[in-house]
Amino acid sequence: MGKQRQKKKTPKRRTNPIQRRLEQGVKEGASNLPPPTTEQVTPVVQRLSSENPTERAWSAACISTLILSNASTRKLLLSKGVVPILIQRLSDPQQEVRDESLGALRNIASVDHSVAKEYFTRNIMEPLSTLLPQITQTIDAVIKKTPAQDEADADRRKSIWDVTENFIYIIWCICEASDKYIKAINRMNIITFLTSFLLSGDQCPSRVVVAAGQCLNTLTDDNKDLLIEFQNNPQYVESLLNIIKHPNGNTMVQVLSCAILINVRQVVRLTTSWDEDVDVVNELNKLLVPVLIKALDYDIQSAAVNTVSAVQSGKITPHEESGEITPKPKQPLTNEEIYVQGVQDSLSITQLALELLADICVHDDDSEEDGFQEMDESMADEEEEEEEVKEEEEEEEEEAEEELIWGKTSSAVDEALIQSNPVLHAYIHQIFPQLIRLSTATPISYHQMNLSPLVTQSLVTTHQRALECLNNFLLTMNDLPKKYWFKQYRSDAVQLWRWLFDMANQVASSQPEEWARDCILEIVISCIWALGRGLGQDIPLHQTDVGALCGTYEMIPSESMRVKIVGCLGPIAMRSGDVQTNKTIGIFIMNLLNDKTTKPAVVVEALDLLFDVYSDAQFDYDLQVFVEGAFLNNLKQILPSIRSMVKSIDRRKNFDLRMRGDEALDNLNAFIKYKKTERK
Repeated sequence: MGKQRQKKKTPKRRTNPIQRRLEQGVKEGASNLPPPTTEQVTPVVQRLSSENPTERAWSAACISTLILSNASTRKLLLSKGVVPILIQRLSDPQQEVRDESLGALRNIASVDHSVAKEYFTRNIMEPLSTLLPQITQTIDAVIKKTPAQDEADADRRKSIWDVTENFIYIIWCICEASDKYIKAINRMNIITFLTSFLLSGDQCPSRVVVAAGQCLNTLTDDNKDLLIEFQNNPQYVESLLNIIKHPNGNTMVQVLSCAILINVRQVVRLTTSWDEDVDVVNELNKLLVPVLIKALDYDIQSAAVNTVSAVQSGKITPHEESGEITPKPKQPLTNEEIYVQGVQDSLSITQLALELLADICVHDDDSEEDGFQEMDESMADEEEEEEEVKEEEEEEEEEAEEELIWGKTSSAVDEALIQSNPVLHAYIHQIFPQLIRLSTATPISYHQMNLSPLVTQSLVTTHQRALECLNNFLLTMNDLPKKYWFKQYRSDAVQLWRWLFDMANQVASSQPEEWARDCILEIVISCIWALGRGLGQDIPLHQTDVGALCGTYEMIPSESMRVKIVGCLGPIAMRSGDVQTNKTIGIFIMNLLNDKTTKPAVVVEALDLLFDVYSDAQFDYDLQVFVEGAFLNNLKQILPSIRSMVKSIDRRKNFDLRMRGDEALDNLNAFIKYKKTERK
């Protein structure tokens, strides 16, 4: 089973702390007007090209509002080609037109992330590169409080923070879209601009500082060019370290600083010494983990209860789709609305902290994934000796990474050294209890999901992140010498087994929306798999557990979840003294293998289970289940179909699965030969 980790260059799961500001900025009075028609929208778009700058600015402001009103209006506006015109307006001679156009482009990106590709292909980088020094100059004047040169300069200063936030948001969306786009952004030399907000956080609105940190977090993720820039400018790292060391700093900015430091950890130097014996990553983790733990300290149960009260007070206005053409003045938020938005912001901080703590558990080099899918078939068929050498090198690299994370450990390390590791101590005694608390459902997590949908979605995501971190924690505890945690904290591990099953039952019985049910159940099952591996014979199996796992397999046709369920059944089946449970699982697995509709990944996992569970005739269940159940003859019969299935896996499209399939097929042939002669 692979560890849950934040994969490089996949759609990020990072929070969007500036989204609250967007919703606040476009909060309009309720309207029952129908969506505008083509006849109403066309003149608005046409005025974007008017010779009158006031009309151009008005048009951009209208589009900025309408784009957020509803999907049909948004589709109509985009069909009128507003994107290329708005990009052109970024070079407009009038400041107000540029500002309104930038805001409109930001709003479009906020509701349609795919538009970033069009932005880039239509060369938005050119006007953005021109705007950057203008924005920098105005901010510098504001911070230094230099006298305004004229009325136009004064107007620029009034809107500069909104303009800056919109500018950063657009850059951020483009960053998220493609590696190719990130290379273009690298050429803008934007790092100095973004880091300046972190350095001058007390002189800038927190929303802008957070936006800059979030954008920088995305930009530094696996970006070799920026890694060199951080190496050449050690003051960047120093400023980030100063932020996390500040006792009363902005929590979100501190968490974002932790994320950026993790991204650039290869060039972080905590001392002036370049002594190779200094374990930099481990020393960095000692600084980061306490900051991230502090970010977990949010009472989600009280937040949920108070959200219910706020919504039921009648003082929260649901966002209504508006058909108005002319933008309305922004309406002030009620205290209840401010509270609910604050809940979402706090949950965003907690989610990012959980994501980083999960990542610290399993930080390794993702380069093992790169290039496999592009390998030619001839390359994949190279000599086995080269494959074995490569596997040995990868294992050595993984062991080296584990040493970096937890400090230098080995199987010979005594308990005293493990206990003295501050990062490990923090995970066991501080983080683990928080993960249980943050995974526990609130009154609106799986019930009343429509009461406050955005808060509920944030709560479910928080549960998911906490469980993913718990899964990585359990996997790492499996890797510790002599399974230290499972032996020293056996009661915690045993209680966790029941708690996970109770949670899965609660989620399933609550009948939440499908997305919530599936994402939570899958990660709960991942945790059960990792926990079962560690507990082994000590698994506190309840008579309904196996039935619940098999029932979930039948209920949810997700290939990845089914693989995990099969994985969970392995440690359960290997327990001695419970032949009946082994028989139930054995028959279930054989039925999967006989079913030609079973997906290849599930088949491979099922075969691996058989190899492990029935590897020795001395096991108390082997005779009564494997032999008397005629499993061997069944395996002989299905061997040709399994061989065909494995050969049907496209090596170029799914190299990893094909490699595991080939290995499982070889093992199956060897297993059949072995079991034939084992009892003779």
